[in-house]
Amino acid sequence: MHQDRFYIPHTPTTQEVWVNGEEAHHIIRVKRAKAGEKITLFNGKGYEYFGYIQEILKDKLKVCIEQTRLVNREAPIEITIAFSVPKGKHSTFLIQKCVELGVKTLIPLSCERSVVDIGEKSTEKVERWDKIVIEASKQCKRNLLTQIEAAMPFADFIKTVGSYDLALIACTETDTITLKKVLHEHQQAKMILCLIGPEGGFSHNEVTMARAGGCIPVSISHSTLRIETAAIAISSMILYAYSG
Repeated sequence: MHQDRFYIPHTPTTQEVWVNGEEAHHIIRVKRAKAGEKITLFNGKGYEYFGYIQEILKDKLKVCIEQTRLVNREAPIEITIAFSVPKGKHSTFLIQKCVELGVKTLIPLSCERSVVDIGEKSTEKVERWDKIVIEASKQCKRNLLTQIEAAMPFADFIKTVGSYDLALIACTETDTITLKKVLHEHQQAKMILCLIGPEGGFSHNEVTMARAGGCIPVSISHSTLRIETAAIAISSMILYAYSG
């Protein structure tokens, strides 16, 4: 039981903390925990809390915190992935793996060739995705939650790329630069943005717009990748390049 981690959406102010909602259900009904068992909590803001279950009620439980630790398991760089949302379960896979890799922020994009229109259900989807982030963070032992922002039209998002040290757009244009070369030339970058397009790729107009906004077109593979594969691949390559 002590190896399981459970999320609390707040910072405890006392030694005793109540856990309720879905996490309480998981602990009580799924794990069938008993009073006195060790437990680890984390608040998604960097802190872990080690203690034991003091009391169990029908739909909530009280945890006595014995030790609090600020634990940093984050990468030395901040990666933001702005992506055209893939269909069905592929978006879940993308989010899970980006969380495990340590991606800081995910931003859904509405592109010219996007096949998933999440405009009207953006808030609903982000709420569901936030739950996926929590579950993945519990499993991979990250203490900071990946942030998922509201969906943005491509043209609006491009106006924000100047806030990053390095902005990349993955595409299949003939005059792209290899990711390896770009990263070698920007070894001091700390905040990196990667744009991942829909299955049909970014339109020529979008690539032109991205260039004008400060994005560097890069190639990451000799073949055409699925959205989720591209997001995982480019994140992994960047983390490796800056691992020291």
